[in-house]
Amino acid sequence: PTFRMQGVEAPILRETLVGNGFRQTKDTDSLILWSGSRISDTTYRSLDEFQKVNHFPGSTELTRKDRMWCHFHSMAKKFGRGAFDFIPETYVLPAQLEDFLACYERTDWRWIVKPHASSRGRGIFVLRDVADLPLEEVSVVSRYVHNPLLIQGLKFDLRVYVVVTSFAPLRAYVYREGLVRFASKPYSLKDEHIQDVYRHLTNYSINKYAPNFVENRELENDNVGHKWSFSALNKHLRHEHIDVDLMWSGIMDLIVKSLLSVEPSITAKTRDLNMQHQNCFEVYGFDVLVDEALKPWLLEVNLSPSMQADSPLDWQIKSSLLSDVFNLVGIHHDEDRKPSVPPWGRTYGLGGFAGTATLSGGGAADADAVA
Repeated sequence: PTFRMQGVEAPILRETLVGNGFRQTKDTDSLILWSGSRISDTTYRSLDEFQKVNHFPGSTELTRKDRMWCHFHSMAKKFGRGAFDFIPETYVLPAQLEDFLACYERTDWRWIVKPHASSRGRGIFVLRDVADLPLEEVSVVSRYVHNPLLIQGLKFDLRVYVVVTSFAPLRAYVYREGLVRFASKPYSLKDEHIQDVYRHLTNYSINKYAPNFVENRELENDNVGHKWSFSALNKHLRHEHIDVDLMWSGIMDLIVKSLLSVEPSITAKTRDLNMQHQNCFEVYGFDVLVDEALKPWLLEVNLSPSMQADSPLDWQIKSSLLSDVFNLVGIHHDEDRKPSVPPWGRTYGLGGFAGTATLSGGGAADADAVA
């Protein structure tokens, strides 16, 4: 079997598939197409029923910050603001500039500005003066969550992997393991610290350049450094007598409602292309911040979460995720081929979601199904 990669650098994906008997190709008749960006309508229409692609038509409705806010705003008007209060007050600029300025004048909130379609923390800053607003292109400005839950004085967020196999009906799986990403300097709202990205942004792509950044280098010690596993986080929070179940209940609620908000538009787009639903699956990266009251806040949803690894922890979590995703969507390896050993020198057994000939990866993990 063959796979094709388009517009993405994903070494874990490549090694997982090659190690299980797949061959990379540039041909359009490959079994798997893994694209970093959105896929053209022409490509969707040309798919045979056996082919799999890693995006649904219209999937950017959830991952573009301006479109995501529009869908959430519509759902909040229909079902009440209280049901969709997991995203901070947000305005899309320049279209809602007047409304934002009115809110800015009557409150003393802090605000954070983000480009509408960027990733890896690029172009994000805490607003100090309205004169700094970027009005030449589309962006979003959101109320800054000022009271994040801290660990050892550091702000952190969660990269939660959500796999969607169908939008009609909605069928999604939340991976139980994931990455906790820390800022590299102690959190502070002092004026002299407000522009310090190492205190206020948790993106790994930014903090890895901090002078004091500590990379996790030992898989067994997954609570060391500025990137932890969910298992390490849960253990730490329970040790601090924090209600972990309450926190995760809120995160699950956030994920389900987020997917429901875009279900109609993605389903309609798929129907318009007259294509098979089983051709598509999605691996979303939900970035979630938890505040002092254990309330989860959705920061953004990533269309193509990074499948690169700079540490054994990255490799185990992401290769396990990919292996289980492919088993879940019905893609299996050549049973006569012995799976390769990951570059970190250890092979782990996988439970897998489903399937007869399961792909092997870097580690075992489970998922919760959401129907």
